[in-house]
Amino acid sequence: MNFQNLNLTIRNLRKDRVYTLINVTGLAIAMATFLLIIQNVRFEKSYENFYEKADNIYRITLNLYKDGSYITTDCETHPAFAPLVKERIPEVKDYVRMQRLEKCEVTTAQHKAFLETNIYAVDSSMLSIFNQQFIAGDPDKALKGPMDAVLTETTAHKYFGNANPIGQTLSLSGQTMTIAGVVKDPPINTHLKFNLLLSLHFVEVLGYDLSYWGGNNNYTYLEMQPGTNLNAFNTKLTALSKSLPQLKDKLYSAEQLKEIHLYSRKSFEPEANGDSRIVQFLFIIAFLILVIGIINYINLTTARSAERMKEAGVRKLLGASQWALIKQFLLESFVINILAFALALLLIQLALPYYNTIVGNTSASGIYTDAKFWCSCGILFVANSLLSGIYPAYVLSSAKATSSIGRIFTSSREGSTLRKTLVVGQFAIASIVLVASLVVYKQLSFMRHQNLGMNLNQVLVVRAPDLLNDTTSASAFKSELQQLAGVSKVSIAGCVPGLGLEMLSTTSNVTRQGDSKKSSYNYYVYGFDEDFTNILDMKMVAGNNFKGHSSYGNEVVINEEASKVLGFSSPQEAVGQKLNFYDEHPTVIGVLKNFHQQSLKGALLPMIHHYLSDKANYFAIKITSGDMEKILASIEKKWDSQFRNHPFEYFFLDDTFNRQYQSDVRLGKIINIFSIFTIFITCLGLMGLAAYNVYRRTREIGIRKVLGSSVIAIIWLLTRDFIKLVLIAFIIATPVAWWIMNEWLQNFVYRTSIPWWVFLSTGGLLIIMAVCTIGLQSMKSAMMNPVKALRND
Repeated sequence: MNFQNLNLTIRNLRKDRVYTLINVTGLAIAMATFLLIIQNVRFEKSYENFYEKADNIYRITLNLYKDGSYITTDCETHPAFAPLVKERIPEVKDYVRMQRLEKCEVTTAQHKAFLETNIYAVDSSMLSIFNQQFIAGDPDKALKGPMDAVLTETTAHKYFGNANPIGQTLSLSGQTMTIAGVVKDPPINTHLKFNLLLSLHFVEVLGYDLSYWGGNNNYTYLEMQPGTNLNAFNTKLTALSKSLPQLKDKLYSAEQLKEIHLYSRKSFEPEANGDSRIVQFLFIIAFLILVIGIINYINLTTARSAERMKEAGVRKLLGASQWALIKQFLLESFVINILAFALALLLIQLALPYYNTIVGNTSASGIYTDAKFWCSCGILFVANSLLSGIYPAYVLSSAKATSSIGRIFTSSREGSTLRKTLVVGQFAIASIVLVASLVVYKQLSFMRHQNLGMNLNQVLVVRAPDLLNDTTSASAFKSELQQLAGVSKVSIAGCVPGLGLEMLSTTSNVTRQGDSKKSSYNYYVYGFDEDFTNILDMKMVAGNNFKGHSSYGNEVVINEEASKVLGFSSPQEAVGQKLNFYDEHPTVIGVLKNFHQQSLKGALLPMIHHYLSDKANYFAIKITSGDMEKILASIEKKWDSQFRNHPFEYFFLDDTFNRQYQSDVRLGKIINIFSIFTIFITCLGLMGLAAYNVYRRTREIGIRKVLGSSVIAIIWLLTRDFIKLVLIAFIIATPVAWWIMNEWLQNFVYRTSIPWWVFLSTGGLLIIMAVCTIGLQSMKSAMMNPVKALRND
């Protein structure tokens, strides 16, 4: 390296400290933002990559049709299908069936009880197909026994501490399981997160027939022969499906394991998946913010080209070549980018805790030990240095020695057009991001203020205990709770709104009695007692609610959506009619006004409710206003007196329901933060341009003041051109922003419109920000003594 050039670079940067600071700060924020978003994008695209056989693993899903029309796709399949498809289609090497169990009460031999989630009963092939890493136990024998269990490392430590768990026993659902292995915790970038694996035989012990075609409750994964073509395989699946009379109007299809997280939006997913469109949207935002940072550097460098042209011209007179000048100006770009890169790493370190909270995972926690992160940093640094420096370097090095005292580029049409174009681009990007922020906020507000068909406020839900080996009555506990101060009403229920679909029973074989057609709609089923609808303020549009134990077994309540898909012309017609339902013929005694069991992102579900007298999954408790902590303490005291050996768990229903919008809230926060960054970087560059514009026109301002121009007139003179550019940017950005956000809103069944005031307020805000940024610089110059301005020019 030529140290003389380096010294010259450092001297130039120190001489223009303000512009150096603006460039470094703008580039650093843009770099930090870009690197954090790219880290999140990479994480979202890394799902399932750690499985050695991931490229050859397909998941089977079930497409439901009615009268030839597509209804929905279910992730769960019939247990009898997996061995059949292996037998019939040679491309299938092996299969694993996985049946998810509800949150279960697990008890150790030491009588410690835990509420456990993510429990799966699986074929033993799960351990080899998904290459689980064993910490303890024999992988060749684990889950081969009918009552075997395998724990994750964290779960094993929770249950047994530092003791050896192998050979220990656990009890759940009245069965005793023996620990046969401990595996490493699944990474966070997999859609199959589990804490406890049981042998699939476990569900047979509970009475589930694995050869049954009447219900689909398994996830089915196939290990395929290498090189299998997905489309060709799906053609074979369709043919096989049509040959099976048990399926009726259902067809199987397959999807690749790595595609599930970002591209699968089916019912009964193991967890809430990501969205490829959001990932692409965030990547675009990251790229645009980086572009804004680069634009700032190019704008400021070319705007100040008059002084640098003189320098370049003098150096050419002294014998410097154009290539030598290019190297000098590129060196300045590299130095500024080094400073910006160092500041960006500091900003990332400071932002990590907040960033992890926003995105909802710890994907960036080990960012500095990630080789891919440093690879991204290296590529970004080189690309950024060249992109931000090569054009200014070429322009400045093109100065002619004979015109070293002229203002060639600054006053030329080329230089002016370039800067105007870049400013328009910056504000267009800022406008799009701001519109996106407002629309996301409006949609979230719209969903939260819609009528759900029920009232979730002041409803406390307590998870009922597992009473298989307990003679205590759930109805007796309900009676105890109703006597507490602050409790107005209590109900027992099989499920509550806002919980995952896996908590509901489903059936597609519900028809009106006497109807020869077999329905293929998915009806969602759970039971509750006569107090449930009152607690949630649900309304009956026809018929009556349950009336206590007299309703048990022979009566059902449905919602309006179920009434419609069953073919009744009105809710009133449905009342008194009998259904074919689980080999029984209950009477519809009432029709509930539609309520949203799930969020407003999805359509209404056809619901069927049977009477629940004592066997509860949840206690729904209506709380009156009062001391919530005292009421909770009273409820827990009653729990301890009735269910001492069972864990106590509760939640507030409105919080649980709103959690379904968590990913959208995160998206809104991310867009809000990045919109602030976008505006800040844009205004930072605009401030530099305005400051230099004022400096360049100091003499003109002095002359105008001597000739009688007012301060307001001078401020308007200096700001009007920039305001025109902001308006042009806004006009360009408006249709683009509308199209992008209209596409995003299509993800929601219930969605808001995009009102005109969103664009008007965005344009107004940008103009205000531009005027404030430029006005501060302009006012200082406009109020300067004109004599001083003319003397110092």
